[in-house]
Amino acid sequence: MSNKRKWTVEEVEDWYKKKGMLVYYNPSDLNMIVKKSWGNGYTVNWANPKAYLLQGTIIVIALTAIYLLK
Repeated sequence: MSNKRKWTVEEVEDWYKKKGMLVYYNPSDLNMIVKKSWGNGYTVNWANPKAYLLQGTIIVIALTAIYLLK
């Protein structure tokens, strides 16, 4: 049985404090987007495969827009 689940905001904050990392990479957390450890905004959980799909989609849209605006 998998121990993956969606983490709460408090658990994510504790993870940042324990790991001291700027990039959020937590395979146990099913959340794709989480609040940043510092400052305002959100970041991506790079351990979630959907994050790469999101990044690829954004890149394709940007490249398509650049190509069409030429």
